[in-house]
Amino acid sequence: MNDPVGVLVVERGIATQALVDRAWREAKASNDRLCSRLLKLGIDEARLVEVLAEQQRGPGVDLSRCIVDLALLDLVPRAVAEQDRLLALSDEGGRLHLGMVTPNDHRLLSEVRFVTGREVSGYVAVEGALVQAIHEAYDARERGEEVWRGHAAGAGLPPLLAAVSPGEEVEIEVGEEIILEVEAIPLGDEDVQSGADEPWRAQAPPEAAILVRPAGRRTVLVVDDEPEIRLLVQRALEKHGYAVETAEDGAEAIAKAEALVPDLVLLDAMLPKVHGFEACQRMKASPRCRHVPVIMMTAIYRGWRFAQDARDTYGAEDYIEKPFRFEDMLRRIDAVLEATASRTRGDGAAAAAEVARGKELMLANRLPEARAAFEAAIAADPYSAEAHVLLARTLRATGEAFSAMTAYERAAELRPAHLPSLRALAALYEEKGFRRKAAETLERALGAAQDDATRAAVKQDLLALLG
Repeated sequence: MNDPVGVLVVERGIATQALVDRAWREAKASNDRLCSRLLKLGIDEARLVEVLAEQQRGPGVDLSRCIVDLALLDLVPRAVAEQDRLLALSDEGGRLHLGMVTPNDHRLLSEVRFVTGREVSGYVAVEGALVQAIHEAYDARERGEEVWRGHAAGAGLPPLLAAVSPGEEVEIEVGEEIILEVEAIPLGDEDVQSGADEPWRAQAPPEAAILVRPAGRRTVLVVDDEPEIRLLVQRALEKHGYAVETAEDGAEAIAKAEALVPDLVLLDAMLPKVHGFEACQRMKASPRCRHVPVIMMTAIYRGWRFAQDARDTYGAEDYIEKPFRFEDMLRRIDAVLEATASRTRGDGAAAAAEVARGKELMLANRLPEARAAFEAAIAADPYSAEAHVLLARTLRATGEAFSAMTAYERAAELRPAHLPSLRALAALYEEKGFRRKAAETLERALGAAQDDATRAAVKQDLLALLG
């Protein structure tokens, strides 16, 4: 038996080799997972989660000690939870924290993010414990109960997220301040430059760099991974007087939108390389093409709730379900273009005034008022990367780590090469046990470093994390 999880279990002294061999044989015979069988054989759940967390380089969760507010289950339908093996555990910091078997499944995380309208953090769980917890929690919700408790959770109040990191087991009561010291918040020009939002960068293919919008005709970028659909839509639009450019995946769509800045993007939801929802979000984060209207197309995510979430969360102007009639598609494209013809940028002057006021409040250590100022700046101009960075720092200084994480993520979307944001975000990921995410973010920071000394410092952080 050379299962890497089994090897770690033996190395950590969690179970004997004989017990692991027995569990592996039973798991193979019953199409089960090794840790699920070890749990049934009496191995402590927290120790098993510790191994899974180490193997997946991210945090885990001991469901036996969790306490869940069952109102959260309304965010994820039972059928989805059972099929995808995930359970909503808390919503600290506006994020949805999920117990999962595959917390690094980016496609699944993207779909949950779309369905719920929340940023998502995944924690690896023992599959057998997770399946049982899903069953018990949704049954309890259907009986009208308000709380689900793991069998070892005690009588505390929800939510209680029993997070487990490799080699360490901790309990975090959601809402509790976990940062004991307010760190200094430097505001030097090298860190955040007022009004210096860097252009959003896409890795454009060579052909995208020479795209030119045809004069006198409105241009539509049609994105679909099925060549037959791309061709049919292109013909219909060209017959209707539009110029058309096409893309076959999410990465190509982002690059061409950045290079071309079309009048409208017709974007399929299920795309290879970059999911359609994420592609839409990245376009809306781009200072160059964030004002371009997007119409989503889908054959999978059906119903008014998906359509509303596509608008509210991802910024799409309309949402068309497949199959559709070309007459209806053309009518809706015309309507969206007419409705967005006079679209203007956010109120930059008002945002700048609130940012300046927030900085003064931060220097006076009046952090709650500074937070309100930065939130007002974002309301005035949602694309102000500086406001998102400063809001993240304020939240971090007051102990709201997950809210700060969300703000830094938004800042990194708007300014992908802003090194201080990337390093701060990586530090937060590492602090909360998301080591794989921390490593990915430091790799991005390494690419953003402008000099040898900075690159060496980032590389040292990355090597320390990977070591």
